Amino acid sequence: MALVPCARPEPVEGVPMSAHALLLWMSARRAGSWQQFRSAVEALDLSADAEEAGAGEEADGDSGRLPVYQQLRFAFERLGHAEFFAHGCEDGWRVAPPVLAIHKASQGWSGILCGARSPRLLAALSNAAAASEVVLQTEAAAGMPPILRAAGTQDALARFAAAIGAAVQPDAPLAILSCLPAIDDVRHRHPAVLPMGRDWRIDRFNPATLGWTASSRDEAAASRDGLFRFLLAYERGYFLAGRGKLWKLPGQIGKYLVLRRCRQNILRYVPEAGELTVPAGCRPPLLVERALTLCTGSLAAFEPGGVLLRYRDIPAGVARLAARLLCQEALIHD
Repeated sequence: MALVPCARPEPVEGVPMSAHALLLWMSARRAGSWQQFRSAVEALDLSADAEEAGAGEEADGDSGRLPVYQQLRFAFERLGHAEFFAHGCEDGWRVAPPVLAIHKASQGWSGILCGARSPRLLAALSNAAAASEVVLQTEAAAGMPPILRAAGTQDALARFAAAIGAAVQPDAPLAILSCLPAIDDVRHRHPAVLPMGRDWRIDRFNPATLGWTASSRDEAAASRDGLFRFLLAYERGYFLAGRGKLWKLPGQIGKYLVLRRCRQNILRYVPEAGELTVPAGCRPPLLVERALTLCTGSLAAFEPGGVLLRYRDIPAGVARLAARLLCQEALIHD
């Protein structure tokens, strides 16, 4: 099927229109294949925006930058706009329905508009804000659609959401985190056997450097305590060895399990500033990071040199629950 992006919206000063147009196209299509998404990224020429937003983001600690379409995919997932390769869209993506994610921010109640957007919804924003007595802010952000943030009372935010046809998620960051199992929950992993063949590139996670070192299948098979990564073209698998058993699991879950075993502190939280930082190579799992992202609607910022990721305006309760899920609760300073 030929890719036909929707018409570009009218320009908005300071807004990166290419990422905005991508979300409008996805919203109009509702769902699609991975190839259609990649084609849309190429058709809209999003490389400049994605490069600016993804500065410092690497492919799981490798020296190479993630491809533009992967940077945008992860950004849209973290912002709650879309799901990729999830239940119901195993071979591609689907856009989320419009939702106002509400939580108690440092300056009062705030709502972040997530999910699908349409020209009709965008046109209704100003009138709905005035009628609901909320203050609507549009913040430009490199490599992603503009952040649409509303401030007001809980009741006013609920009226605003109803007026634009969006659902409401109260206490969104805490609500997401409260539904998640901790990283040591057995549901994250399942018994596995190591892949066969000589063409795999095999690395072992080093908790001392938070990076990967070259390894072998024999070392992975003999290990009783380690996280191994198997790479082959576009395939990637993570295997955790422990107590003579082997499990397959997501890479970020595996990293935090290894760090837990080593009792290693990588999470930092400064409650006075509401800032939470983690090493760039140890991003939290997707849904934990989505909860942190929805505290502001902004992606985490890379510190100079890309060594750390900084999440801002994180309430103490959200930081504590995120740390508990990552089995880092004893390491957070508050």
